[in-house]
Order: sequence, then structure tokens, then C-alpha cells
Amino acid sequence: MGDYRILMQFEIDAEPKKVWEAIATPTGVAAWWSDLVTGDPGLVGSTWTNKFPDVPKPFEYNVVEASGNRLEWSIDTFPEWWLGTSIRWELSPKPEGSGTVLSFTHGGFDPDHPIIPIITPAWAAIIGRLKGYVETGQANPFAVN
Repeated sequence: MGDYRILMQFEIDAEPKKVWEAIATPTGVAAWWSDLVTGDPGLVGSTWTNKFPDVPKPFEYNVVEASGNRLEWSIDTFPEWWLGTSIRWELSPKPEGSGTVLSFTHGGFDPDHPIIPIITPAWAAIIGRLKGYVETGQANPFAVN
């Protein structure tokens, strides 16, 4: 694959531990991304999946790093339009007070990959739901099966 990356940064009005629980646990991920999650998205060496309506099989991720402030998943099997890419979440405390700075990277694309103009705004919407979930405690998954 290539070296093109989608980069986003969000400020979240919640402590890093709470954001971590939302991205690194099945219950957390199901609350903002897809409501059907299997496996452990925060356990290094594990494979986890999430299902989306109208997609023939679940998306599959391999957990390659989970340090409490950095989480990375590689995509090696499905979906084929993400093969060879990785998704990285990095958390740090907001420098000016309480809260978290969430840095997101989905990298490994060829620069001219046709999925980029589709996935970039989708990620912004999905991470907006993550932010809303962490700040309010109200689940609002992007995909409901």
C-alpha cells in the first residue's frame, strides 16, 4: 500500500481513561461505531470484528498496539478496500485543563485510492459520534444492524 494518511484531531471533554474505554472495549466501540462487535479491540494480538448493514461480512481488525494512550489496528483481510492499512488512536490530556486530545490516523492508502473521498467524511462523522458518546454517555452508533 501507499503512504497516504487520513489525519484528524478532536478535543473531547472527558478524561483519557474514559476515551480509552470507548475505543478499546467491545461495549465502547458498539456505542458509537457499529452496534455489532465481537472480540476485544484493546487486546494486543487479538482479532476483533464489527458488522455493518449491507456489507457481506464483518470488518476484521488485528490489534497490534494497546498501551493505554495509543491503540493501533491493522486491516489484513476485510474489507478489501482497506487491506494493508492501519487505524491508530492516540490520546493525550488537554494541555489547558481537563479533557483529552484524540489524534486519529487511518494510513497506508495509495494517494489516488478511490475510497479516500468517501471514507474521510465518514470518519469525521463516526468520530463525532465517539466524542458525543464519551461526553454524554448516550450511545449513538453510526451503524445499527
